[in-house]
Amino acid sequence: MKKVYPKCHRKAFTLIEEVMIIVIIGVLAMVFAVYIREGTAAWQFLSTQKNLALSSRAALNRINRELKRVNQNFNITIYSSSEISFIDIDNNVVDFRQSGSQLLRGSQVLLNNLQSPNGLTFQYFNSSGDITADPSQMRVVRCRLAVVDRGNKFALESAAGIRVRRLK
Repeated sequence: MKKVYPKCHRKAFTLIEEVMIIVIIGVLAMVFAVYIREGTAAWQFLSTQKNLALSSRAALNRINRELKRVNQNFNITIYSSSEISFIDIDNNVVDFRQSGSQLLRGSQVLLNNLQSPNGLTFQYFNSSGDITADPSQMRVVRCRLAVVDRGNKFALESAAGIRVRRLK
């Protein structure tokens, strides 16, 4: 004689089977969560690095563009390792310096997240390529920017030739 079960007992899972399925799904979810978290962290790191590079490059290009507008090398009024001030060809006073973690042009903020200290450094070279402290001998100004943001570090360096006073 064939046993007849009510419909609710046919093709059903036992409690142990259901618990095992929940455990397996939980383990798989944890594994996928690790991969998603690592992927998100890598994307965030690369995105921050790209933004640092773009903003640093723009600031450095601005400094170089303006250094090329120095109205003769004798118009460099401040020339330290962390600040430069000069008169450009339009007779405007231009000043670049670091204040805390900001790069300033006058009072305008050009870049945030500068490494503190020494996020902005200048070096001055004569026509022989030797470092000089005499503005009348300055031919090239090298600028270095170092920025830091949430563990990301980025540094750029460039140089600009400056106009030389021609004696008649």
